[in-house]
Amino acid sequence: MNENRQIPAARRFLRTVWVLAGVLVLLLLGVNYFSDRYYVFHPRSDSFREVLEPNTRVLKAAVLEEHCHAFDAVIMGSSRAAVYRTEDLDQALGVRSFNFGVATGSLPDILDRLVWLDGLGCMPRRIVLPLSIDRLRFADRPNDLLRKEYPAIVGDPAYRREFVLSYLGVDAFFSNLRALWEKHVKRTEARFHYDLASGDVIYLWDRDLAFPRCPGEDVRTDAVTLDRYADYLARIHELASARGSELVLLWNPIPLADQLARVEDARALFRRIGGISETLYRVPLIDPRLVDGSAFHDKGHFKPGLAAAVFQAAENRVSLASLLRELDSARSECPTNPGHTGSG
Repeated sequence: MNENRQIPAARRFLRTVWVLAGVLVLLLLGVNYFSDRYYVFHPRSDSFREVLEPNTRVLKAAVLEEHCHAFDAVIMGSSRAAVYRTEDLDQALGVRSFNFGVATGSLPDILDRLVWLDGLGCMPRRIVLPLSIDRLRFADRPNDLLRKEYPAIVGDPAYRREFVLSYLGVDAFFSNLRALWEKHVKRTEARFHYDLASGDVIYLWDRDLAFPRCPGEDVRTDAVTLDRYADYLARIHELASARGSELVLLWNPIPLADQLARVEDARALFRRIGGISETLYRVPLIDPRLVDGSAFHDKGHFKPGLAAAVFQAAENRVSLASLLRELDSARSECPTNPGHTGSG
């Protein structure tokens, strides 16, 4: 008798467990799909503000997939590239540009995106590529939720499935809960303003910064990394040239001390890319904003006014040799530092 009574009780318990598991799964899927902090299920093409970053790789690619023929120039690069205002670039270069700068964008990413745009029949007439001498880095394709690549760019059905499942999983669930908490409970002030019609991103924060004029120590990048960087740049240039597009190089206006710490890297890089482009746009190193913390959001991100100064004056387009002479001259005014960090 006791055993007969225990069987229905066990069944009821199992049914309860299955029901609870089903409810939890539906809750997880519902929060992830409808909250969609990264905007991968509900892409936007309007102007909006956010507390936390969405996946701009997905958002910007989705816009271009639908409207790439509306633009004849793209700005490529990392979150620094996102600071360049398309309106400023359009006025200076006479183009209709889209800002395709994304978080931690690298040269391999840029090459993948250009191949994708070419496949859409939308290779831009001008490709604007900012260079950062302090970020000559390479890594595998980002696989975190903030930086997962747009599936159409990867072009692999298995990746597409993994992409969707990752944004429906447990990590996405807690990330979406955090976004809901920040926006609707804490009511945290927005930190980003996105205008997806142009790809522009406006950073809504400022920090009290003070930059030295001279570096504390010199930094060197290893030859293998420099070779790879130059090789990817050459491949981008080769693709652009084959399609009749112009590659326009910008020298990111990072703090002066960070530039002067890497003069030897600049010398080695310019030696490798001299056949790709003989000129680039830069802010003169005597510009006081390069040592003025108020011209930067944080150490890694300069403000739009300084970004626009890179290309607004025709005389800011100089040869690689001329920029290297500027770097050497400015570095000579700083104390000599025989040591260096890094390898090379």
